[in-house]
Amino acid sequence: MMIVFQCFGGTHTSVTAAAIYLGKLPRSRRPRLEELLALPYFDRVENGELGILHYLGRDRRHNRVFVLGSSRWGASVRELLSALLRFYGPEKPALALIDCTSAVTWPVRLGGFLSRRLHLIAPGRPLVGRAILQNYPRLLRLAEQFEKDPASYLL
Repeated sequence: MMIVFQCFGGTHTSVTAAAIYLGKLPRSRRPRLEELLALPYFDRVENGELGILHYLGRDRRHNRVFVLGSSRWGASVRELLSALLRFYGPEKPALALIDCTSAVTWPVRLGGFLSRRLHLIAPGRPLVGRAILQNYPRLLRLAEQFEKDPASYLL
């Protein structure tokens, strides 16, 4: 199976949820800001990379895990991927899409805008990091929901 964690920029909520799922971030506590900022791709995906899958690793079942920034087409990504998979017919590959945009709050947006759009990394990255840490329980629940019921995320 291919697993895709998707959000607006593919650099904050999706990276965090995927890292939780892969065991790269703790489940028993909120990580330190430094742990979050050290994640590959966290606040490092450029605007020109929207729509590009970024590989984060394999889960314990050897499924490949990716993150995707989908910009304003977030709601349409599921329909687009589902339509493409229909061309495969019965042999279609298993693809799970986990939409992480529900964890995007105004502080996440503001920090991401400052860092990624305006390239004001010094104020933006710590702001978005702290905002993600505030939403960490929500992202943890999202990763755990996918683990408990992956079938509901399959396209």
